[in-house]
Amino acid sequence: MIRKHSLTLTALVVAALVTATSQAQTDRVRTYSGAQTGEVTKVSPLGVVIERGGRETPVSVADIRSIQYGGEPSALTQARVNALSGAYEKAISKLGEVSMADVKRDEIKQDVAFYKAYCAAKRALMGDGSMTDAGSELNSFLNANRQSYHFLEATELIGDMLVALGNNDAAIKKYELLARSKIPAYKVRSAVLVGKALQAEGKHEEAIQRFSQAETMAGDSAADKTQALAAKLGRAVSLGAAGKADEGADLVRSVIAEADPEEKGLHADAYNALGGCYLAAGQTKEALFAYLHVDLLYDAQPAAHAEALYHLGDLWDTIGQSSKAREARQALKERYAASQWAQK
Repeated sequence: MIRKHSLTLTALVVAALVTATSQAQTDRVRTYSGAQTGEVTKVSPLGVVIERGGRETPVSVADIRSIQYGGEPSALTQARVNALSGAYEKAISKLGEVSMADVKRDEIKQDVAFYKAYCAAKRALMGDGSMTDAGSELNSFLNANRQSYHFLEATELIGDMLVALGNNDAAIKKYELLARSKIPAYKVRSAVLVGKALQAEGKHEEAIQRFSQAETMAGDSAADKTQALAAKLGRAVSLGAAGKADEGADLVRSVIAEADPEEKGLHADAYNALGGCYLAAGQTKEALFAYLHVDLLYDAQPAAHAEALYHLGDLWDTIGQSSKAREARQALKERYAASQWAQK
C-alpha cells in the first residue's frame, strides 16, 4: 500500500515537473489582433513561425507587437514592458540585471541586445545621450543579428536618427529599404516615413503625395490599417502647414475616431497634430484643449508629451493663465530637459 502511494506521488511530481517545464518554454507572440502561444521555431526579418500541437503558424513581423519567450529572465520581461511604454531609463536598468551567461537561447539574447540599442536610440532622439553612440549600437545589432525579427524596426529607427541629425537623404534611403521587404504593410510604412522625412524639410506638397500614396497602397489587414491612419495623420499635418488647417483638422479627427485605443502613440501624435492645425487656424482655446489631451491622457509617450508641454506653456500664457504656463514649462524642463522642445 505504501509502495503504491509512493509510486502515485512520484508520478504526480514528475507530471508536475513536465508541466512546469512545458509552461516555462511556452512563447507568447502578442499581435495586433490578439496573441498566439506555442514555441517560436523560426525567426527571420519577415516574421516568425510558432508551433503548437504539431501545427506551424507563420506570423508576419508587421503583425507582431512583441514576443515574450518561455524561460526568459524576468528582468527582460519587465524591461520590454518599460521600453514599449516609453520608460527607457527603467528598461535599460532592468536589462542591466540580465546575466547573459545564464541565457542560452539565441532569440532571448537578440531581444536583450535589441532593447538595449532601442532604448539608447529613443533616449538620444529625446536629446538624452549621444546620437553617435546610439547609432553605432543599433548598427552593431543589425550587423550581428540579420535574421532577427527586429531587423526592420531597427533599420527604421536608424532612419529616425538620421532625420533628427538633418541627414534626410540618408534617412530616406533607410526608409526605402523597408519597402524591399515585400511585406505590404512595410511598403505602406516606407511611404509614410519618407513623407515624414520630406515634411521635416518643409517639403509639404511632396510629403502629401507620399502620404496619399501610402493610403492608396494600404490593404485591409490590421497592420495596413494602422499605417493608413499614420499616413492620413501625416497628410493632415502637412495640410495644416500648407495653409489648409480646417481640412487638416477634419482628417485628424477622423484618425482619432478610427484608431485602435491601444495605439497610444498614434493617438498622442493625432492630438498634437490637431493642436497644430488649430494653431494654424488661430483657434487658441481649441489648440489648448488638444494639447491638454496629450498632457493628461498620453504623458507616457515621451516625444509627444514634450511637444505638448512646449505648446501648453505658450497657450496658457496667451489666455492669461501664467501659473499654468509656468507649471507646463517646469514639467518640460524636469522631465524632458534634453529634448529639442526644452531647448527652444
